[in-house]
Amino acid sequence: MDDKEAITNELNKRVEAFRFFELNNKQGEAGDRFLLPWIYSHMFGTGRQSRGNSRRAAKEINLFFNQKELLEIEQDAGDLWLELIDKHLQDSALKYLKISKSDPSFGRKFLGLVRMNDEEKDNKILKDVYGGMITLLLDLPDFPYQALMVRALDESFLSVYPERQGEVDLWLQTLPDSAMREIFRR
Repeated sequence: MDDKEAITNELNKRVEAFRFFELNNKQGEAGDRFLLPWIYSHMFGTGRQSRGNSRRAAKEINLFFNQKELLEIEQDAGDLWLELIDKHLQDSALKYLKISKSDPSFGRKFLGLVRMNDEEKDNKILKDVYGGMITLLLDLPDFPYQALMVRALDESFLSVYPERQGEVDLWLQTLPDSAMREIFRR
């Protein structure tokens, strides 16, 4: 094992130690702190989008990435940081979307009384990801993890829903700025 690989492994262990934590009273189950940026982007991105929501989302997401432990790892990682954090963002975005797809509570409407069918639920997830979460992230131009999070969501969505590629490509064409489309690397 060369030095770079050993350093990368050590840094990855530190990120994982921060990311995963033991849940109270649940032996062998771990929580995932990296789901928080996805929850914030979902919470602030879906529904009515406004400047205020964008500012609050930016504040919360930046607070997450500016936690002391992550900042120390970022400083120690130097040039390896973006590669390291990208791996964890990709993994957590995929996990978030798989949880959303499999969660029976996610597919409820009318005050939680009526259950959506699978197609309605999948359409809601598509709308939430592209019309809400990604749109919100694209509205945060000074956010340093914008491109990483957008790509992580896009690639994860297409991993979970490969059959929706055509709809996603059509959505991409509606973006007003070619620089935004370049973030998706297609």
